[in-house]
Amino acid sequence: MRLAAYLLVADGLVGLVLAGLLGPAGLVVVGLALLLSWWQAAIRARIHTRALGAVLVGVAAAASTVDLVYVAESMLDGLVHMLLFLVLARLFTSDSVKDARTVAFLAFFMLVAASSAAFDVGFLFVFIGFLLLSTWLLLLQHVLVESEPASDRAVAGSPQWASPRMLLGLAAVASVATFLITTALFFVIPRVGLAALPFHGKIGSLVTGFSDRVELGAYGQIQNDASIAMRVHVPGEIPDEALPLLRWRGIVFDEFDGRAWSASHTARATLRRSLASDYRVGTYRGRGPLVTQEVFLEPIGTEVIFSAPRALRLETRAPEITVDDMGTVTVPSASARLHYRVESELEMPAPPSAGRKQGRLPADEPSVARYLQLPALGPRISALARRVTAGARNPHEAARRLVEHLSSEYRYSLTLERRTKLPPLEEFLFETRAGNCEYFAAALAVMLRSQGIPARVVGGFQRGEWNPFGRYFTVRMRDAHAWVEAYIPGTGWITLDPSPRGEEAAASSAAQYLDALRLRWYRYVINWSLRDQVEMATTIRRQASSWRVDWTELRAWRPPALAYPLVGGLALAVVLWLWRRPGGLTSARPADRMPAFYARALRALARRGLRPAAGETAREFGARAAAALPGATPALARLTEGYERVRFGDATLGATERTALEACASSLR
Repeated sequence: MRLAAYLLVADGLVGLVLAGLLGPAGLVVVGLALLLSWWQAAIRARIHTRALGAVLVGVAAAASTVDLVYVAESMLDGLVHMLLFLVLARLFTSDSVKDARTVAFLAFFMLVAASSAAFDVGFLFVFIGFLLLSTWLLLLQHVLVESEPASDRAVAGSPQWASPRMLLGLAAVASVATFLITTALFFVIPRVGLAALPFHGKIGSLVTGFSDRVELGAYGQIQNDASIAMRVHVPGEIPDEALPLLRWRGIVFDEFDGRAWSASHTARATLRRSLASDYRVGTYRGRGPLVTQEVFLEPIGTEVIFSAPRALRLETRAPEITVDDMGTVTVPSASARLHYRVESELEMPAPPSAGRKQGRLPADEPSVARYLQLPALGPRISALARRVTAGARNPHEAARRLVEHLSSEYRYSLTLERRTKLPPLEEFLFETRAGNCEYFAAALAVMLRSQGIPARVVGGFQRGEWNPFGRYFTVRMRDAHAWVEAYIPGTGWITLDPSPRGEEAAASSAAQYLDALRLRWYRYVINWSLRDQVEMATTIRRQASSWRVDWTELRAWRPPALAYPLVGGLALAVVLWLWRRPGGLTSARPADRMPAFYARALRALARRGLRPAAGETAREFGARAAAALPGATPALARLTEGYERVRFGDATLGATERTALEACASSLR
């Protein structure tokens, strides 16, 4: 039972580690304390005073209170620390089997605390382990408590089902049944969403590059991070011609001071959710296909909503969202932005005739100066832009020439170091000629603006890696990217990406399959909502109403030719097994029938008025018959022993032993 209790606590610790509520250092400290508590009886025997224990408990309780109020990063962290203290205190002071129930309840609350932030599929195995171990522990505790008053009885005759192995098997069966019942109830009980997530408080570290201001080179800090940022499930098909422009647009920057880009947010509006539970964030222009994306965002600490440009409709649980005039959408609710759906009008490649029409920005577009603003820069940048775009017939051709120049003449590099005292952009264009995506995007936007073409910088993610097992894109932190949007009269805003950044190597099939399993766990367990329940009930009702048995087709159905020999062989194997078993095809199992010799003995005794009473065992009846017929005592003992062996031991008697028992039955006559 002690082993079961410690394994149960270890299972709870694994859950806390998966949830990020217990770090490596804390795990080492708690693990050492658990090992020390295993020998708590010897330690308590050496320490004879109770005052020391009371002082230690008081100091630990005061420290837990201070940690809960002042030290812990969130209330949940403080409660977890206090819970670990209670578990260790109970293990150090345990002196009876009844304390096992307390340990089980404390381990259950450890599991509850972990469930508020453990989103990985590994929590499923922690939960199954808790079911098995807790059931095993409580069964052992119940047996030991109930057997305490009868401790003076001999244990040699204890039933076999009370063995630890049998109890563990019973616990396994009960755990499987409990898991199946809770699985069924999970899809029926009304959802409350991620209600405990705000209680956790730690939603994740802020991602550099997705705030209102970003320094040049900031993306280089995260582009070596292979951790997953989000998964984007695309239920429909994406046109092949739209794939090169597919990115996950986040925040847009329109002001540049020479070293950093920032978002001015000259026009920002707060939208409240309508009765339809979605937000209209854009208008359909009829220039590209509509694609729905279901985004599963990791808690990376940014309020930005990522989607394929241009976003038209957003579906989220947030009561309100914020949208600016550049299309940046933010959601302040932490739990609401972890899972949302977006419908976007994809951008298609510009036709060859794009930009031939000379025109001006429409009257309802923000002022030209906003997207043409430039800080004080050296003359070499504008001179380079004029040289590259010389002879261009329209703004679209000029933009295309600038993109080709940067992508072919400059090198992509994550090794960023300052070699001169020049401004960062001039050093990139004329000295190092190598940089990351921010430098390429900033250089293109500045050169476009120097030629009178409105431009802005966009921060987001690249397309990511396609997972065919779940039909979604796996977007990692290293996929963080920056590109440019330029306004072409007669066409509108178009995407331009001058960065010669290559695609990352694809993961193995096994890794993709495991990641698809994690996504299904998050989608259908962690994020199973009331709306999903309603859709499931509607689908089941629709399928049930449309299901009909076509008896004509059923009568016309013929099994495949291979089915006949398979069924015939199976039937023959069953007949042979029944024929070869003891007793042939018609007899029951030896343990289910009355042995013939014992039936003859009962008939002989019945003639003397001796019959088994209701509820009387064979051994008790044999003793009563022997008292009435002292001369038949040896024969009755031999017959009773043989009956018990055949009836309850499932024994097969030999010819000699069967003849001897028949002789005993004849002697009774």
